[in-house]
Amino acid sequence: MMFKRCVIFGGALLVLQGPSIAQPPASTNPTPSERSQQPQSRADQSADVVEIPTTSAPAETESDENSAPLPGPEYLRLRYDEDYSYLDGPPGSYQPDVFDPVKRIRVSDDLILSLGGEARVMVHSLTNPGYGTNFPTQDTYLWHQYFLHADLRYRDTFRIFAEGVNAMIEDQDFPLRTFDEDRFDVHQLFADWRVLGDHTPLTLRVGRQALSYGRRRQVNYSGWSQFRRTFDGVKLLYKSDDLLIDAWYVKPINMNLAEGLNRKPNRYQEEQDFYGIYATWKGIKDHEIDLYLLALIDHGNPTNANFRSGDLSAYTFGGRIGGKIENWDYDGELAGQWGKFAGDTISAWMAGVDGGYTLADGAWKPRLGVGFDWGSGDQDSTDNVHQTYTTNFSAVHSFLGHIDLFTRQNIISPNLNLTLTPHKKVTAKATWYTFWNDSVTDGIANGLGQPVRRDRFGNPGHDIGQELDLTINVSIDTHQTLLFGYSHFWPSNFISATGFDDEVDFIYLGYTFRF
Repeated sequence: MMFKRCVIFGGALLVLQGPSIAQPPASTNPTPSERSQQPQSRADQSADVVEIPTTSAPAETESDENSAPLPGPEYLRLRYDEDYSYLDGPPGSYQPDVFDPVKRIRVSDDLILSLGGEARVMVHSLTNPGYGTNFPTQDTYLWHQYFLHADLRYRDTFRIFAEGVNAMIEDQDFPLRTFDEDRFDVHQLFADWRVLGDHTPLTLRVGRQALSYGRRRQVNYSGWSQFRRTFDGVKLLYKSDDLLIDAWYVKPINMNLAEGLNRKPNRYQEEQDFYGIYATWKGIKDHEIDLYLLALIDHGNPTNANFRSGDLSAYTFGGRIGGKIENWDYDGELAGQWGKFAGDTISAWMAGVDGGYTLADGAWKPRLGVGFDWGSGDQDSTDNVHQTYTTNFSAVHSFLGHIDLFTRQNIISPNLNLTLTPHKKVTAKATWYTFWNDSVTDGIANGLGQPVRRDRFGNPGHDIGQELDLTINVSIDTHQTLLFGYSHFWPSNFISATGFDDEVDFIYLGYTFRF
């Protein structure tokens, strides 16, 4: 069986192998929504190392030693934010690329079409994801996913962005999970309209779209999984030189495994509404400040930490500040939550901090970083107060371990990390996490937010376990990247006292091609 898996993966690599092309630089002219997609500091970059990278490495060639590098293709986390307007310049003013002919295609004087896509193949080997409760206890399987998109623009006034997806899993023995597949479906399909005319700061977006903001602790695109999160709804975007504001009302797209592999096209979850406003100010160079107000409404009869079921109305107000000062980088976020959950009053909090120092002149440019993540837990299941933080649509993969054993609720997790750059195209990172519960009487949930363990009497204490994550990222060229990772989790008192306590292993190898 292992030989079969290796043959499948090797064949996929050969099929996807593209021409090796000199690496272009990052764009010097960010697009309207890039502040939610691109890292703003070295701390952001280190958080994203564990995912297949979405931006290209620095260019190998420049116009001259002292001038800025020439613009070229840059592949962002959200592909609809990519900007190829540099292709309108004369030859020699940009880095040429083999895929330039499918970008900025002049359909007419006023219509411009750009095409793009992505293919990713990953081999996973996962052991004891349920601490030994699952059967079989080990599985090695293949993920492969493909995206194609078209971006049609009418002047600077109107555009339509369409993206299709086919994501499948092969040779799996574990039960199918909601993020394993997304077969032949519409991933994004929306229209943008500059409501005040060309070159104005206000854009109305209507349709199926992905959302991602700040460090993604509240709203995340889930780029790691096969089923990448999108929403159906409407959004209003404002952008000036220093201020960016998004306001939206959407419904999340849900994967229903009960419909099987021949399920109907993805559709939004009728019971849920998600709306909010997110603002970013960049008035200070190399720094940014975010403020946001979010609302998650769920009439699907969810169950709260007090074992009551009913409607959820969770409102989250928070802020974030991040940036860098010389070789230091920092990022901090704090949010409070209120509302009602099955009749109980919500009173919950979350916080996240990350910072580090980079020895830019040292060999391998080491960055030593520290991080801390916290999501409050419920202190008393017999009262009428719900203190477990509701995670909205947050990222956990980059903050709480790559095995995705935990989410940001009833969790305290400090970490220590080291990032090395042995070559300009190679980044290696090691992270050590420690996990405790915030409340000994509340339960813990996995990366999907599903409850997994709880002791209502608090006998096991706070200590959950430790995890080590190791990753190596290789940017082969503009279009191709490799990712290797190994993670191991050591369970402690809480896991041992509430059931099986086998150690967890996760090994993965991935290849991505973009154009």
